[in-house]
Amino acid sequence: MDFVKTRTPQPSLQRRAGTILTPLTNNADLQYLANITVGTPPQPFIVAIDTGSSDLWIPSILSDICQIQDCSQTGAFNSGTSSTFATRNEEFNITYGDDSEYSGILAQDTITVGDTALEHAQFALIRESANTPFAPRNSNGSSDGFTTNGVWGISFDIAQSEAIQDDERPYTGILSLMKSEGFISRMAYSLWLNDPDAAQGSILFGGVDTDKFDPPLIGLPIVPLGRSTQASAMNVEFTSLTLNAGGRTSVLQDNVVRSAILDSGTTAAILPNDLATTFLRFVGAIEDPSLPLPLVACDLATSDATFVFQFGGSSGPRISVPVTDLIAPHIPDLQFRDGSDACLLGVLGGEIDFLLLGDTFLRSAYVVYDLESRQIAMAQARLNVSTSNVQEITGDSIPGVQTVVASLPMPQPTRTPSAILGPQRTDEGQPDPRFDGQLSENPGQASVIDLDILPGKGQGDVIGEAQAMANNPNIPPEQREKAKGILANVQGVGTGVANTAGGAVKGLGDTLGNT
Repeated sequence: MDFVKTRTPQPSLQRRAGTILTPLTNNADLQYLANITVGTPPQPFIVAIDTGSSDLWIPSILSDICQIQDCSQTGAFNSGTSSTFATRNEEFNITYGDDSEYSGILAQDTITVGDTALEHAQFALIRESANTPFAPRNSNGSSDGFTTNGVWGISFDIAQSEAIQDDERPYTGILSLMKSEGFISRMAYSLWLNDPDAAQGSILFGGVDTDKFDPPLIGLPIVPLGRSTQASAMNVEFTSLTLNAGGRTSVLQDNVVRSAILDSGTTAAILPNDLATTFLRFVGAIEDPSLPLPLVACDLATSDATFVFQFGGSSGPRISVPVTDLIAPHIPDLQFRDGSDACLLGVLGGEIDFLLLGDTFLRSAYVVYDLESRQIAMAQARLNVSTSNVQEITGDSIPGVQTVVASLPMPQPTRTPSAILGPQRTDEGQPDPRFDGQLSENPGQASVIDLDILPGKGQGDVIGEAQAMANNPNIPPEQREKAKGILANVQGVGTGVANTAGGAVKGLGDTLGNT
């Protein structure tokens, strides 16, 4: 299965007074890619925009990356043909949260974003890599259609790899250079990823586009993560998660303050295991260790259910994420035993104590990252909007922000799950007989009691539930028979699924490698 969408030629990047607008190409919902050039004469590159890291790197023409894959489309830098290239004679190494590693040297050259040429811009020129997420898997050494792009990290300069690893003073990053050279007035940018089915979104350096969101736009403080005393990641305070479906609201988690990193370099949303367990149960998801993401019934995409993420307490921004936007397109031959189609869900759990909210969340939000004020402003994104109303960020405040909420103390979390998208359990861990296992908005009835499952992680829980239901006289006979059928017919969907689904999620995000 080729996950990579056909790339269409990007329109020319636009420059407004005090702002730089850069279109982002949606690369099969895996990455968001920008076009830049490096060197004199300019050599074109496609790089992934990453708010979870702080270094820009591109592959050398002599790199192992370009020996494995064809870099003619994504770019391979030939320093010998650039008259403005200079090396800093310093080694560079970076390891991301998915354990991929890249090493090379630090260099400087002219980097152009649209019509904005940044002279003496510093970046890393990569020569060697390891554990890359889209590494070749074929016996002939080719790469199954995936490619490794360069990465443009646009977080704080103090979070640059060399500054963290060697306690060195950070170099001037691209965003800092844009300001120091007078191209933008403030080290800030707005991210609009747009609809999952849209070919393009955008990043706007130095400004806000008020046509791209529904008010209110509410500001949040960027807060330190973990034991750190200084904000160095795009981290805000998450306070609750609710589910709206069928005219009812259920609370998955409330009265909590947890860190949430807004990371465009991570494909999925990764939640702490306690919250992920509740989330996945609500949608009837099934986990299998051979797959990168949990599975749900594809028919769940017809539901009108929406998850609502709250940040900064009751006065903070609320971002609604439709369930349908969390479900990946169906992979051929990926089915449950009963013949119903299975789809990957862009949410999973991790051994972390914060939320890592990647593209599956960010597509629903309009996010303004102000690195100077150490604020992030968020609003519900307007999708597929062709109009534009750009306002430059010039002063200490973000245009359009109605209020900025304060940082919050840390109360103890409470959870009040109720059954809307999956079977409710009582305190004894048994299914609640009041719930019939059906989702009225979902003709596929995505509850786990209605689906045969893949073998692997999570199977024991589902089998135990089916056993309990098969022997429960308080539920309808047809549900007991269905449960008995699951017990009798559980089997896998065949081999090769991991290969077709491989690479669907980057990993635990770039930021995890630095926390």
